[in-house]
Amino acid sequence: MATTMLKIPYETAEERGVFLDLEVDGKNLAGSFIPDEPPAVKDLVGALAKAAENPVGGKQLSQLLAGARKVTIVTENQFRQAPVNEIVPWLLAKIKQAGATPAIVIGCGKVPPLSPEEIAEKFGPEVMKSGVEIFCNDVSKPENYVYKGITSSGVAVRVHRKVAEADVIITVATTQATLWGYGGSGMIIPAVAGNDTIEYNHIMALAPDCVPGNNECRMQSDKYEAARLAGISMGINLIVNNQFEAVYVNAGDFVAAHREAIKVYDKVYRFDASQFKDRKADIVITGSSAPTDHLFFHTGWAIVNCLPIVKPGGTIIFTSPCPGYHDWPGFALWDIMKPYMPATPANHERVLASFYDKSSELWAGCIWYKVYEAMLHADVKIVTLPANHAFARDIGFEVYGDVGQAYQRALAKHGADARVAFVPYGRYTVLDVK
Repeated sequence: MATTMLKIPYETAEERGVFLDLEVDGKNLAGSFIPDEPPAVKDLVGALAKAAENPVGGKQLSQLLAGARKVTIVTENQFRQAPVNEIVPWLLAKIKQAGATPAIVIGCGKVPPLSPEEIAEKFGPEVMKSGVEIFCNDVSKPENYVYKGITSSGVAVRVHRKVAEADVIITVATTQATLWGYGGSGMIIPAVAGNDTIEYNHIMALAPDCVPGNNECRMQSDKYEAARLAGISMGINLIVNNQFEAVYVNAGDFVAAHREAIKVYDKVYRFDASQFKDRKADIVITGSSAPTDHLFFHTGWAIVNCLPIVKPGGTIIFTSPCPGYHDWPGFALWDIMKPYMPATPANHERVLASFYDKSSELWAGCIWYKVYEAMLHADVKIVTLPANHAFARDIGFEVYGDVGQAYQRALAKHGADARVAFVPYGRYTVLDVK
């Protein structure tokens, strides 16, 4: 049977269109999951203006702004892709036309606040010249948070004071598959919440129902409740494709509009993988595209998204250059996981104990723990830049500089008839095997 040349994404924001070639025998390739991505919205601001006056539930933007005194816009941090440099200037103009005072809070969660340079890069010159106050969520300052109530899961919700004091709260978020359901739901928790609120919500990341593509998991529901308690007035949701293009925008009731965006996302990035329900893949090959940014802490989610189709003891090969971000090396934060390596059942119990005695924080643990779980299930081989090898190997990862070598090692384990699946855009992909 003829061979197939796989083009595996190996991109960064600065180096797009980079692929690694891997030749796979046609008899081995059991399935490929390649999204048919829509083109960019031609007039994003025009589409937003239409969406804001034709909301998915809730009031029109013009109705919300009528009589408002203080309006707070909540955005994601520098590691999410919603093009706020286009959207926020339009929102600020509408807010000022209504005679209200705007403010912006960047939803950093527990990630360090952005530097002035990072803020300028994210929002662009028009916003920076506007004089609007811009705040970063900073959990090291507990005095900046206001109590709003308790969710049905028992999480006390404390939010940034600039959010709590607003008459109107507008969020701008990216809808994308995540380790916990879908991105965009977390615009209160963790985006602008206090330390304990984030940590107690994130304990739900350990639950078995907290998996990519499950919008009904406990953690997701708790985030929706927090948004209600905080009083979000309008949620703006965008889908950004693997070329950094905004391909969809909606606005409306925070929960209803987010659910609608998920439906659109799933039409492109959710696949029927039922051919792997009873015969799982021996080897899954996945890559990373430019919007997943610079750190394995974000690109590595692709490994978890591939779990539904790989057999126990199988192999996931993940290609991600991870060049690093400013002073952070490509595998920054993963040294937190090092004391619990290798991934074994006994060490897994130690991991869980560390979350409950709070020696490990869940704002980071909710990410590395998911990959740790994946390593309990399958061998993970990572193809990355040589500069990352020593650091990653010291943590306990199996790393390579050549995807062909990683693939040959996997074939040696699983045999010449190994079943192979290809998931080029792993972080974006949801795989259904039901």
